[in-house]
Amino acid sequence: MALTYRLCSVMAGLVVIAAGARAARAQEELEPASQPEEPALAATAEGAFLPQTLSARVGSVRVFAFGSGGYDSTRRGPLVDSAVEAQVWGPFALRVQTTYSNDTQKMRPSVAGRVQLLKQERHGVDGALTVFYKAEGFTEAEGEIETFASIGHRFRQFTLVGNFVYGQDPEGNERDGEVRAAVFHQGRWLMLGLDSRVRFAIGTQRGRGATTEPVFDFMGGPVATVAAGPMAIFAQAGPSAVELANSSARLGVAALAGLGGAY
Repeated sequence: MALTYRLCSVMAGLVVIAAGARAARAQEELEPASQPEEPALAATAEGAFLPQTLSARVGSVRVFAFGSGGYDSTRRGPLVDSAVEAQVWGPFALRVQTTYSNDTQKMRPSVAGRVQLLKQERHGVDGALTVFYKAEGFTEAEGEIETFASIGHRFRQFTLVGNFVYGQDPEGNERDGEVRAAVFHQGRWLMLGLDSRVRFAIGTQRGRGATTEPVFDFMGGPVATVAAGPMAIFAQAGPSAVELANSSARLGVAALAGLGGAY
């Protein structure tokens, strides 16, 4: 029954994305397709390599990928993340990601469909919808469905991006919300900004006292990206905080660095 629920939930999310892509197709066809001369710079300008916040633009480059690693002192554990995103058709893209979870001490794979619903050139803001299915591990069927609503706006060389996120496991034992936000300045080859994520438990969590999932956590701080040609290097360092059920909050510092590419 649980497996059926998961499959239905994933299919429903993909149907929503497909419907949004169909609605946006006419807009996409009116705009000439062009491949940027420096794809990593174009991807950086759209926020593709932000460590915390998900970009509100889809399909600025055909394919981009990144990998990053670091350490979070509040969890006394590593930070490992990698992702590949490819434009499938028009405003629709597929994203595959793997993230190390310090809460479960496992690598968590995920797959997502993304669709561009709004573009600043026509609507005044960028808007994208993303539906993730995140597995607990490579061998566990249990997982979580997360929905990201991303919105952004560019002011000449400054860009603002925000995410509103809701996630829930199929049984409803664990539900959480997230707010992610970034602001950055894009120069010729250097991007400087701030990037942050706040996550919190929603409502009464059945069985949460027996889990290692946090009821609150935060990560953020200055971020810098250097991009040239097809390659980009990025880094972030700043404060972090985590609070587990039945324990006090811990404060610390998190730092990471990564390498990305776009084509």
